[in-house]
Amino acid sequence: MQPAEGNRMDFWDLTKLMVRRWYISVPLLLATFAGTGYTAIAVEPDYAITAYVQLIPPAASSDPDQATRIQNPWLALGMTSLNNAAMVATQDQTFLDALKKKDDSASFEITIGERNPVATIAVVAPTQQEVESATALVTSHYDESVRSLQAQYGVKPAEMITVFRLDKGENIKRPGGKVKRAVIAVFAIGLLMTGGLTILIDALLRRRHRRDATTTASASDGPDFVAAPSGATNGAPVVRQRVSADPPYSEDSERTRPLGQYALDGARKADRDAKPAAAPRLPPDATIVLPRMPRAGEGGTNQRGRRN
Repeated sequence: MQPAEGNRMDFWDLTKLMVRRWYISVPLLLATFAGTGYTAIAVEPDYAITAYVQLIPPAASSDPDQATRIQNPWLALGMTSLNNAAMVATQDQTFLDALKKKDDSASFEITIGERNPVATIAVVAPTQQEVESATALVTSHYDESVRSLQAQYGVKPAEMITVFRLDKGENIKRPGGKVKRAVIAVFAIGLLMTGGLTILIDALLRRRHRRDATTTASASDGPDFVAAPSGATNGAPVVRQRVSADPPYSEDSERTRPLGQYALDGARKADRDAKPAAAPRLPPDATIVLPRMPRAGEGGTNQRGRRN
């Protein structure tokens, strides 16, 4: 199933994304280059020695009677058969464990020739001393394997096939394959991490931007229904809307009012102050006492009881 057209991203799209998010990709690329350079300096190449050993058949006797007495079944099978058998015997697990205990980082490989009974032993180790020691152990064990394979058939020492080392142990080299592999691995991992982190951070930033834009749009649109806090209105929706507040009072606003407005306000205030208070309502059975006014010609008494 092919991905959707909008989800595809090729190398060019990734390059444009890394350029747009340069503040993310550039530090990661610098860290990748720094790690690659440190790897090229810190990782040292191994030492390698190639040893060549050849199988030598027993010397034939000049006496015709003694020549018929040589009994070695490996001569009938061929030198190549003994070479193959010795290679398998040299790589047994017991010897590999012993070599690992002595030289932990050393490794070897044995190859044989197709036509000539020659075995090529390639040994690799971190230091020159370790590679020389491991080469001596492997060649010695190969010689012992050739002897033991013949001894189990009762072959006499004089009639055995012997091992001869062709080189002098001076084929020491320092191949740079280990350093190249380490540099390529670190650089590739750095590029993958740079691209992956750039894509991830870009996706997170886009998501946050969309969330902020949605929140801003919701706040700017009319009423918005939101869930009430727990225990406030038993989960009922609460209407949240914008309320425009009245402008604050200032003296400038009063100064800009026309003069007629002041007069109108003063008249309204005077009317409110001059309006009489409403008389209290009396009950229907209330008694009203009216003062008696004296008539003309009638005498009366003043406050001291004297007649007027």
